[in-house]
Amino acid sequence: ETPSNPTLQVTDIKAIVAVAKKHHLLTIADNTFLSPFLQRPLDLGVDIVVHSATKFLAGHSDILAGAVVVKQKALADCIYFIQNAVGATLGVFDTWLLLRGMKTLAVRMTQSSQSAKKIATFLAQHDKVSRILYPGLPTHQGYDIQLSQAKNGGAVLSFDVGNQHNAQTVVANLKIPVFSVSLGGVESIISYPPKMSHAELTTTQLLENGISPGLLRLS
Repeated sequence: ETPSNPTLQVTDIKAIVAVAKKHHLLTIADNTFLSPFLQRPLDLGVDIVVHSATKFLAGHSDILAGAVVVKQKALADCIYFIQNAVGATLGVFDTWLLLRGMKTLAVRMTQSSQSAKKIATFLAQHDKVSRILYPGLPTHQGYDIQLSQAKNGGAVLSFDVGNQHNAQTVVANLKIPVFSVSLGGVESIISYPPKMSHAELTTTQLLENGISPGLLRLS
């Protein structure tokens, strides 16, 4: 998964692929955060790419869907067999909504990415923000790798306001963004990973994964 959720860590896809091929392993990349418009792992040598199509692909927060994408026919046949055997097929109306949403993918990702970079730049200079995580900023440790394998930094960022109380204060005073667990819709969405998407982790595990008590994620 690159960038990762919610810490926006960047993985060098080509380096991972090189190691995997050396050991005759398949590579799988979760490309949900960037979508095929901003990053194409298959072109970088990855064998299987997965998307939570609920997010940026559909783009309207109105379906539950996923996608598995491959280049090799043998892999496609294997995945299709499993899909057919377990009945993992998307409903007709949900499929229509997904295809409808993808028509505007390029426009949405372009504008959302531009907005994310502006917000990240603003937050990086804010005295109440102790940490900004956005791979589209030159200060991000994965900036060079990000720009070598993707068009830009994407439309998701995380920022740290110091502690849980401050995070709750930010959320309580939201005017435009929606406070929710998802991402990738036409609305701006803020989530609180320590108590939402990663609530099952212990305090130690959260800190070990860079998820601090004051971390908020914005898409």
